[in-house]
Amino acid sequence: MCYQECALYGDLVLYLRDRAADLLAGDGGDVEAERARLDAIIRDWFFTPQDELHGCAPRDLIWAEQKGEPNPIHPDRLAEFFDDDCPICQAMQQEIEAAIEAGEEHGWQWHYDDGGYPLIARYDPEGWDERWAEEHAAFERWQAEQAEQETQPAAPAYEPPPVEPAEVSPEEFIARARQPWLDPALHRAARMLADRVDCPEPTLSGPRYRRLTYDEALSLAVGLHKQGVDVESLLAQIEAFPYQNVALDWLSQPEQNAAMMTKAMEQVIAPDDEDEMARFRHHRDFIFALARVVHPGARLWLQGWLDAVACGAFTRAAGPPTEE
Repeated sequence: MCYQECALYGDLVLYLRDRAADLLAGDGGDVEAERARLDAIIRDWFFTPQDELHGCAPRDLIWAEQKGEPNPIHPDRLAEFFDDDCPICQAMQQEIEAAIEAGEEHGWQWHYDDGGYPLIARYDPEGWDERWAEEHAAFERWQAEQAEQETQPAAPAYEPPPVEPAEVSPEEFIARARQPWLDPALHRAARMLADRVDCPEPTLSGPRYRRLTYDEALSLAVGLHKQGVDVESLLAQIEAFPYQNVALDWLSQPEQNAAMMTKAMEQVIAPDDEDEMARFRHHRDFIFALARVVHPGARLWLQGWLDAVACGAFTRAAGPPTEE
C-alpha cells in the first residue's frame, strides 16, 4: 500500500464519521454529539487488541512503524506465526521463545498487510484491473526484450585504438594557437557527440539519459579542447566503439563506471554467456581508453559542466517560479 493511499484512507474515515454523524442526528439533532460518539468508537478501535493483529492494538503497529521499530510480539501468541507441521518453523519458534525469556534480541519480525487486495480494489475494481493490466503488459514487454537479447547476434569484435601521448612540440603549439577559432574539427566533433553521446539528466521522477543537443555538444567539444583534451583522439575512440550509445559520465567518472562493469562481469553475468561477457568487457575497455584521453583535470571540468546541465534540467522540470 502506498503512502498517499494510507493518507487518503485516513481522510475517508473522517469523511465517513462526519456523514454518519449527520445521518444519525437527523433533522434538528445534535451533530456534534453524534460526531463525539463516533470519535469514541474510532478511538476505541485504535486501542483495542485484535486477533488478526496477534493480540496487538492498531495503535501498537502504527507507532512501532513510525518509530522504525518491529511490531510487538506477545509470547502467548507466538505459536500463531508458526506451522505445527514444520520442524524448521518449530525450531525457530523455540529459539525466539528462549531469546524472549532471556531478554535478548531475537531478530525476528512480522508485518501486517492487506493481503494484496486493498480497499481501493473493492470499490474501484475497474481501476484495479486496469492497473494490473498495465503491469502485466509491462512484464510481457520485458519478457520480449529479454528474449530478444538472448537471440541477438554475437558481440562484435572491438579493440580500442592506441592513445598517443599528449605531448605537443612548441612548434605544433604555436601552429594550433594561430588557427582560426573555431576550427572545422570541433564542429565535426560536435556533430559526432550529438549523434552518439547521451547526457545523464535528473528529473522529478528519477534520473534518465537523453541525447546531447548540437549546441551542448559544441560547448562540450570546445570546453574539452580548452582543457587540453585531444578531441581528435576522443573522436577516434568513439568511432571505433561498436555500440551506438556513449554515456557522458563514462568520461567524467571512469573509475566508478569501469568498476560497475567489472562487478557485473564477476557477479551478475553467467560465466558461460560469452557474448554478454564480451559486451561488458568492450564497455570496460572503452571506458579505460576514454580515461587515457580525458585527463583528470578535464574530468573535473566535465563534472562541473554536467552539474550545470543538471541544474538546467531541474529548472525545466520544476517549471517557472510561481508568484505568491
